[in-house]
Amino acid sequence: MRRCAATLVAARAGVAVVLAALAMAASPGHASAHAGLVASIPAASATLDEAPSDIVLDFDEPVEAQIASIEVFDANADRVIVGEPAASQGDDSIVLAGLPSLDDGIYAVVWRVGSADGHIVNGAFSFRIGTGGSIDAGDLLDQVSGGASASPAVGRAANVARLLGFVGLTVTVGAGMFAAMAASVLADSRTTRRLLAGGWLALFVGTVASYALHGASAVAGSLTDAVSPDVWQQIASTRTGRMLMIRLVLVVALGIVAWLGWRRPAVRPTNWWQAVAVAVALGTVMSYPSAGHASAQSPRSLWVLIDGVHLAGVAVWMGGLLLFATGGARWFTLGEGEPVVRRFSRVATVAVPMIVVTGSAQALQLAGGVQDLTDTSWGRTLLVKLAIVSVLVAIGAVSRWLVRNSSIVSLRRTVLAEAALGLVVLGAAASLVSLPPRPIDEGRIVSASLAQAGVLVDVTLTPGRIGDNQVHLVITPAGGSLTPVTNATARMDLPSRDIPASPVTIRADGANHYTGDITLPFSGDWTLDVIVEITPGNTVLFSTTVPIP
Repeated sequence: MRRCAATLVAARAGVAVVLAALAMAASPGHASAHAGLVASIPAASATLDEAPSDIVLDFDEPVEAQIASIEVFDANADRVIVGEPAASQGDDSIVLAGLPSLDDGIYAVVWRVGSADGHIVNGAFSFRIGTGGSIDAGDLLDQVSGGASASPAVGRAANVARLLGFVGLTVTVGAGMFAAMAASVLADSRTTRRLLAGGWLALFVGTVASYALHGASAVAGSLTDAVSPDVWQQIASTRTGRMLMIRLVLVVALGIVAWLGWRRPAVRPTNWWQAVAVAVALGTVMSYPSAGHASAQSPRSLWVLIDGVHLAGVAVWMGGLLLFATGGARWFTLGEGEPVVRRFSRVATVAVPMIVVTGSAQALQLAGGVQDLTDTSWGRTLLVKLAIVSVLVAIGAVSRWLVRNSSIVSLRRTVLAEAALGLVVLGAAASLVSLPPRPIDEGRIVSASLAQAGVLVDVTLTPGRIGDNQVHLVITPAGGSLTPVTNATARMDLPSRDIPASPVTIRADGANHYTGDITLPFSGDWTLDVIVEITPGNTVLFSTTVPIP
């Protein structure tokens, strides 16, 4: 009776924690991951008569304006003092910063914001006031955009922190659950205690490091910024920062509860500490999707729940494998270990299909289908992970067959193989978290300002990669005249591959504004020629190099 009551308490507490986690993540969201810039004032490569009152950035999902950065640089790469970035009133997908009066010339805007899923994204674009000067916008952007993102060391350290967290969560939750089921001679072994203590420590360190490194990434800093109290305070008000702090509190609570329970073996196998441990463990699991890709999907509550179920299944499956793999032969020879191993086999039979179904649903949602999986690092990493998981499931099927048809003594080798592959899968999962599931337009526009014979042509090509591209031409006649030019044409060729000039099909979208489309089949330095007929019989040729990665 006492066992049933305690189990009921654990179930109720667990449901409460899950509902609380969903409530924290229940605000509306967009079906995307990693914010993308969709519009700006001024527009990229725009030519204006006078400066606008604000720099306005419009994103495709809500962003965290409190850690946003907007910097403006003049033609000499000197910084222009602008206002503090702030969210637009009533629309948290728009960030703006006040702009002072600007002289004629070319300017670069370098921006950085935090996505709804906790990732930091950045970009840059140029605009021009008046028609004077002939500074190349691409050169200016190259000079000033280097400080828009954190040092590579921060990204590498963040990947290690995520891996530590995943491994720690797996050991603490999964291995801890099956260790608690075992009789005292197994659960109290020194090896098991060390494994669980090491798992909890990895989870704790991974959580603290993730918080600190998120701060360094948010300020585009270095590893030194990860230990700055000022940086910690800056991200404390963000949703990602809050979720990481909540996770840290839950991890500490889980460690305290588990320590108190293991210190009193007389109160086992089921008592208050296990009920609380289950509730806190569920809360810890749910804190991951509440601050990741799932939290940027719509409806948010549904996808956070699906990701939470997926992660819980992985933790139980992988955690059990690590417990048995590191526990030695005792789990496969002692009579007290056999029931736990057989119970794990039954649990894994349910957990694995659950993992596959929830994981597949998430992959399709995040990637928007399977047709573009190989176009992104996220998709390619996912395919590698799926290949390893397929092998893992096959070995698991062999283990299940051995449990049902042979002695558990024969399981040890397959369990060791499963555990080793499981660690590789966790590494792939840690990498997936840091990558955008879909190709994003990061505001990287190939642009150039070309001047000749007093005529200025602003050229932009987007998205600036292999495939379909759009070309924009904004022409300003000599002296800044608004008189429409007679005509404009464009062509592109790739000398390195002896590809002759192909015409760009352009159309007039307004006075001296033309838009065209062209498909670029290869990477390399393409040459773009623009022929502007100023007046009948009076033409000017402009040329620039367009690098396609």
